[in-house]
Amino acid sequence: MDYGFMQSILNSWYFPPPDMWYPPLPINYYYFGHLVTALLTKLSGLDLAYTFNLMLAAIFALCFTMSFSIGYQISDIGHRMKRITAGVLTAYLVTLAGNMQTIYAFTRGYTGDDVRPFWELLWKAGELVAKLPQGMETYWYANATRFIPYAIHEFPSYSFVVSDVHGHVLSIPFVLLAIGLLVTLWGAKGARENWGTMLFYGFLCGVLLMTNALDGPIYLGLFAVLLFINRGNRGDWGDMGKRFGIVVLAAGLTSLPFLAHFKSFVNGIAINCPLPFLANSRIGPIIFEGVEKCQRSPVWMLWVLWGFFLYCGTALITRGIGEIRGNFREVWGKKYTQLERVLIIFFVFSLLLIIFPELFYFKDIYPQHFRSNTMFKLGYQAFILFSIIAGYTIVQYLGSRGDKGARGNWGRTLFFLFLAPQLFLVFIYPLFSVRSYFGALKRYEGIYGLAWLEREHPGDYRTILWLKENTTPTSLPVIVESDGDSYSPKDENRISAFSGIPTVIGWAVHEWLWRGTYDVVSPRREDVRRIYESDNLEEIRQILGKYGVRYIVVGRMERERFASLDEQKFATIGTTVFQSGETVLYEVAR
Repeated sequence: MDYGFMQSILNSWYFPPPDMWYPPLPINYYYFGHLVTALLTKLSGLDLAYTFNLMLAAIFALCFTMSFSIGYQISDIGHRMKRITAGVLTAYLVTLAGNMQTIYAFTRGYTGDDVRPFWELLWKAGELVAKLPQGMETYWYANATRFIPYAIHEFPSYSFVVSDVHGHVLSIPFVLLAIGLLVTLWGAKGARENWGTMLFYGFLCGVLLMTNALDGPIYLGLFAVLLFINRGNRGDWGDMGKRFGIVVLAAGLTSLPFLAHFKSFVNGIAINCPLPFLANSRIGPIIFEGVEKCQRSPVWMLWVLWGFFLYCGTALITRGIGEIRGNFREVWGKKYTQLERVLIIFFVFSLLLIIFPELFYFKDIYPQHFRSNTMFKLGYQAFILFSIIAGYTIVQYLGSRGDKGARGNWGRTLFFLFLAPQLFLVFIYPLFSVRSYFGALKRYEGIYGLAWLEREHPGDYRTILWLKENTTPTSLPVIVESDGDSYSPKDENRISAFSGIPTVIGWAVHEWLWRGTYDVVSPRREDVRRIYESDNLEEIRQILGKYGVRYIVVGRMERERFASLDEQKFATIGTTVFQSGETVLYEVAR
């Protein structure tokens, strides 16, 4: 899908670019990150089959170096090596670490969706040493992102391992830039709310909206909270309104060309599991009328996923109040540095991102996994913010030897005593994910990303090359190939995806999501079936004309999918313009 978007952008001579799986409509997705990749591809003069992989490597490098820079800069420990330690730790947590779900590697584990508490799966006494290698070998790294039933809770390390050059990954450099700007605005010593910086931050929120839609509102909301806390307590309401207004205006103007052609496939916010004390109140039946869906995450599961980060964030907060008795304002103003106040706001804001899917969700097409996208998008950003907070907290305790009170040796010792097993569990995630996905890392075959396609489907591969060489952006044809299902092991719709040439209909569920209803997808799938299975030539010609089809693909995929396919009819309707192996391309007679 991501490759198809990028290739479609490269093929297009106007915006928004055409959807390679639903012509003639444009892409109805947040594709700015794909546009950036296409732009870099153009500038490099390389083929997308190379730059797709290079972009993944570039985002990984940017994620590591930018989070290193943030960790290094926010560390207020004077010793340079300790600041480097802070940078490396922060970079590792943001880029490579996982969550504590790896604890299942030290148990008998579970299979499929039969998730059971880890304490019920512990090895029997005397078995641990003998059985430990078995658990380590069978632990499945992807379970860390599908632990809570009917939910998705991914994080950058998983994305990099599975090579997911998707919106949430393409957004990472912009996200880290936004976080760095927020620290610059309010967390640095002598920081001032520079108008130019705020204008640029607004532009960045617009970019985030176009790259991974919810990231825009998330970091606009975080800006609003910081602005309110720093300005609202002084009563500068007018000035605060001006500053927030300039950010919103810049974000709106930046994203306006995109929003003018984008129809959101989220149709509102719905209630998930009303709180008991409200549901049982007098107004409960009024507020929650019609609420039927309810998915609540067990507390112990939330602890497995987020416990390490909650521990570090709580330690940061308690570190500042260990020596003082007073009201909140006194503690807030005297016992925390300016930077720590910003990080605590980050922490509380991230907590709200985690809590939100327990109470609400953004409505899309998914019936059973109705809150999965909400949890995915919000949790991804919480993970990044939490990791930066954790890196800062750990290094601050590391450098607090000799302090008194909560900063003293006893507090420091207790902190690291409880931290050690949690840090160990989140640190070891790449040991499982990299090994599971890439094996022994001894099968490197080059950076050309379509080598597998040339090897496994040579006829389709050469057909793709022919299409790219014999079409131009100003006269982009429409092809018809077998319609497909999302994430199929058969690599369906590969010709349209890797050539960027639009087909009548592509991945059905994705188009269902982007178009908001299956009612517009189903008729196209039926038309594709009739093109390949009908023996009525006039009917086939009418369908081909309806979509402006120029080329008909007949390959292994089509022969397997459509049992009654008679290829001779296409020789009557058109002519063979290209053939490679078992893949034939027919051009429809005009």
